Amino acid sequence: LRETIEAVEAAAADDRVVALIGRVGERIGGAATVQELSDAVRGFTATGKLSVVHCEAFGGEDGNGTLAYLLACAFGEIHLQPTGIAGLLGVSSEVTFLRGALDKAGIEPQFDHRHEYKNASDQLTEREFTPAHREALEAVVENWSAQITGGITAARGLDPDVLRAAIDAAPLVASEAAERGLVDRLAYRDETIADVRGRVHGDADLLALAEYV
Repeated sequence: LRETIEAVEAAAADDRVVALIGRVGERIGGAATVQELSDAVRGFTATGKLSVVHCEAFGGEDGNGTLAYLLACAFGEIHLQPTGIAGLLGVSSEVTFLRGALDKAGIEPQFDHRHEYKNASDQLTEREFTPAHREALEAVVENWSAQITGGITAARGLDPDVLRAAIDAAPLVASEAAERGLVDRLAYRDETIADVRGRVHGDADLLALAEYV
């Protein structure tokens, strides 16, 4: 992660670099990783250089592509494969409670419990959410959801209601994502690369990030 961020920051200040082409997949890490990568890409985009991201799909029929899409929004343009899906399913969280399994095994968990919101041990001592545990988790989910929707609407210039409607209707096929303003162009990866080449220098070298490093 650190090497990637430093490379993007170096490219932003490097006069030899004329554009950044990103490729966002499903394996992008967690929320903190996405935030750090997004900051670096936004810094590159802010220089005025062309930045385009290509995605085969955001999530999929069964996968959640919300974080992948949030990262894509840091680029100046978003290209989605014509056969792709925009699986912006929003934010969720789940907890597995093991107390029932421990009871069957004849194990009685005993923990010191300091105040109702200190719920780390609830997975072992409870069979379901306590009101305080549910309240705490919902607050975290709502806060992160607000950060995501705020970041997307600011980057894409979307009305919050339009974005919420898209999330409620997801997963969306590529044409629907384009109609709702979630992506700028439907294209295959080779078409995206050709488009970027034509808009900068046609003879520019295409380097993988590791090669540039």
